[in-house]
Amino acid sequence: MRPAWINVDLGAISENVRQIQRVTGKSIKIAAVIKQFAYGHGLLPVARKLYGAGIDFLAVGSLEEAIALRDDGYQGRILFLSAANPDSVSYFFNYKITPAVTDEAFVHALNSFGKKNSRSIPVHVKIDTGMGRLGFYPDQVKTFLAKIKDLKFVSLEGIFTHFPVADTDSNFTAGQLKIFQDLISQLKNQNIYFKYCHCANSLGVANYPDSHFNMIRPGLILYGVKPAQKVKIKLKPALSLKSKVIFIKDVSRGTTVGYGREFTAKSKTRIATVSIGYADGYPWSLSGRSKVLINGKFFNLAGRVCMDHIMVDIGSTNQVRVGDTVTLIGKDKKNQIKAEDLASWAGTIPYEITTCLSRDLPRHYSNPD
Repeated sequence: MRPAWINVDLGAISENVRQIQRVTGKSIKIAAVIKQFAYGHGLLPVARKLYGAGIDFLAVGSLEEAIALRDDGYQGRILFLSAANPDSVSYFFNYKITPAVTDEAFVHALNSFGKKNSRSIPVHVKIDTGMGRLGFYPDQVKTFLAKIKDLKFVSLEGIFTHFPVADTDSNFTAGQLKIFQDLISQLKNQNIYFKYCHCANSLGVANYPDSHFNMIRPGLILYGVKPAQKVKIKLKPALSLKSKVIFIKDVSRGTTVGYGREFTAKSKTRIATVSIGYADGYPWSLSGRSKVLINGKFFNLAGRVCMDHIMVDIGSTNQVRVGDTVTLIGKDKKNQIKAEDLASWAGTIPYEITTCLSRDLPRHYSNPD
């Protein structure tokens, strides 16, 4: 087996749930977002841990994820956050998945299936207050809800919206929040009520207390990763990415290393080859920019990230040997590299760092109970 793997501390995820509840209070319901393989951490082990931590919904982005949860024996609530084709309505009933509603045709398809099978289903209505991705505009939804509120096999359980710039534009986010609050009030005047109102993503949870309503949708912060620098919650990263040194060679001054010959040794040095690359989800854009930890010390990448290797300039040290563990994300003695660090060096966002880690990398879990 290739010496590259991921460690996931499930206990850290439970601790992050507790930290979130310290901010929101335990009366606020939690829809824990576990889409895209639980942000790269592993869908089923994370789902089991979150269910044990007392969350109220698991929120997914695909029917495949929801069905995998049911096949694993999960009996709790599942919230589907994306748009669905009317042809897929049977899955929502048969697997007890609560769908988001983003258009009228899908609601009528749900109601028709429910009528034929004498079964009803709760739905959450998606409102577009500025994301521009899915859902009804506020001036559309009142007419839509008036049409469908009396459908016998569809119950209006939830209403929600989403923040696109909670990290960069507090004024726009506050405007979205006001639109959403006003809409809920106007709907109450039409005798349309919802059990769950939610719009707080991770940044909403951390930095916009007025957005909590009675349910929140934390994602990245569940895993101990900050979506932006100013996140006012103490978090514990759950994921570590490791590999090993598989080869070391001495190179002389002027020697080039890697594709494109972008690294040239300025003096005699040693190059350690590590068994990980962009095919494993370690971004190519980290070429010549990233650092790794070996035996608790930082070392710089030498040249480009390859498909399944990286090269590291270890200088003149004789303390690094073939077989030594290399930390790409995580702690090593007193030092640490976070997913946020890799995102900064790569010019991307922390979400991409964890979700793009290959599912072929073995994942080892601690504290599952």
